[in-house]
Amino acid sequence: MKLALLLAAAALVAICLLPTASFAEEGSQVAGAIAPDAQTPAKPALKLSAPAGPWAGNPTKFFEGAFVGFLGHETGHLITNTAMNTDLYLMPVHYGPVPFFTIQPGRLLTRHEHYITASAGFNATNIIDEWLLTTHPRLSQENKPLLKGTASFNFWVNVGYAATAFAGTGPNERDTKGMADALGWSEWEVGAMILVPTGLDTYRYKRPDAKWAATLSRIAKLYMIFLAVNAHD
Repeated sequence: MKLALLLAAAALVAICLLPTASFAEEGSQVAGAIAPDAQTPAKPALKLSAPAGPWAGNPTKFFEGAFVGFLGHETGHLITNTAMNTDLYLMPVHYGPVPFFTIQPGRLLTRHEHYITASAGFNATNIIDEWLLTTHPRLSQENKPLLKGTASFNFWVNVGYAATAFAGTGPNERDTKGMADALGWSEWEVGAMILVPTGLDTYRYKRPDAKWAATLSRIAKLYMIFLAVNAHD
């Protein structure tokens, strides 16, 4: 099962890097294949509202969305620690020269509690992504820079965490290490598990009609949540 996670993550990353035809190109091909009625005026070509260029055409809104994604991840930790009465506190940490903070429990946790609190940020990110891609299945073609900023942050934060998990670097309080310790897994296995729904959601973003990707993504997200029952002393 653990090796399958790694293979699935690698395959999904490869799929997401493959070039895909744009919606505009697909739309023009379909339109060109249908001959208009001789007495019916041809309809104008569909114009997409998504602006071209970096930051979805609006850097301010894009980075506001990225901040929303950051808040979502940290709120997941805050809610679970509060609900479990862990006497949480903010602890300063450093990743190399970069200062940051982590939400830490103020008491000793069981492995079950440790997994729940450590995985809470990823679960929150996955829930946000599921909401985005369910309510806006064609987000890539919409003029929604704020939502795209949130989706982009969620993608890169998961990829970044997975990379540190594979490398085994970063502060000892990092989420992937906490999850691995609670489950008795190696950290690279946790990194692969994180990448599976991330890769599937990226594919869904590019190919909104891929129902299989939506189904597998939801299963992978639920799997990460229900793994808490395997984390016990």
